[in-house]
Amino acid sequence: MKMQILNSTMTAGGLRHFARGVVLAAAWCVATQVAQAHIGYGGRDFGSYSGLVVGSLTITNQTVTGNYGWADAADGVLGDSHRGRAFRFHLDRAALVSLTVTANPNATTNSLGGFFPAYSIYSGVAAIAPFPATQTALPSSADHDFSDASVAWRTWWVQQNLNPAATDPSPTDGSWNALGDWKIGGDGDLPGDFSQLSTFIYRGSAADTNRAGTVTGSFELAAGDYTIFIGGNDIANKTSNTALSPYGISATLAVTPNPVPTIAPKVFVAAPAGTATNWVLESAAALNGAIWTAVTNPPVVVDGRTGVLLDPFTQQFFRLRFLP
Repeated sequence: MKMQILNSTMTAGGLRHFARGVVLAAAWCVATQVAQAHIGYGGRDFGSYSGLVVGSLTITNQTVTGNYGWADAADGVLGDSHRGRAFRFHLDRAALVSLTVTANPNATTNSLGGFFPAYSIYSGVAAIAPFPATQTALPSSADHDFSDASVAWRTWWVQQNLNPAATDPSPTDGSWNALGDWKIGGDGDLPGDFSQLSTFIYRGSAADTNRAGTVTGSFELAAGDYTIFIGGNDIANKTSNTALSPYGISATLAVTPNPVPTIAPKVFVAAPAGTATNWVLESAAALNGAIWTAVTNPPVVVDGRTGVLLDPFTQQFFRLRFLP
């Protein structure tokens, strides 16, 4: 932004007006920078998995702004999604998904260590380019907490959960709900029409609660598209001098097929009800010249009857022999 001084001689009042203009310009620049931090997945796509074979991917070069974002979004009042980092993945079929997130001070050249990770997994993804045609006078954009559509939804959320008389989104910091469902929109979405917003359906979460710098969780998930929001679990960091610093992370997603039970056919051979215990079950492969062998399989009870379970066979004869 260029500013031209038309008169080199300024009165005190003129100087005050000039200084105020500089402050307002700086504030506008900061607001613009915040608005540009929309939800995206660049470099943070774990990929697509069939759910039929084991697969995994590790991403080590990402950071999260601040060390408190997840905790702030999990306290019952919506948090700022800018204080989390969004990742995505896709499942063709239901599978067991495990995610491990660890502090990684070497993620970037200026990232910090000491991160206390936590994350939430949601069904659904944020809007990605090409965006739908705008419904407002504003151009379409990626989703962010401070779009008019997001502010309208946040205000509605406050009315439903905190204050029915609310006319603005206070005291929320953003749209992010770390422990429940939430919505968010872009600049082109129509305020008040919540069907236009991106919807995140909560599926589970995990958090580093012992300040170990790592957290792992496993979740059985259905087929579909998923978003992971990773943030810090150190709420005290919200007012520290590193609240806006980049904390490095390493994240590993692993997908394992769901176990499938095996149904093996069996033959149940039982004595008639009331048979005395001194009868023994024997078997032979043929009747002519039969060599009878005692069946040693352990007895089981099926539908109230005692017998033995045998693997399938092509031909077998059975008899009960009395042992005095």
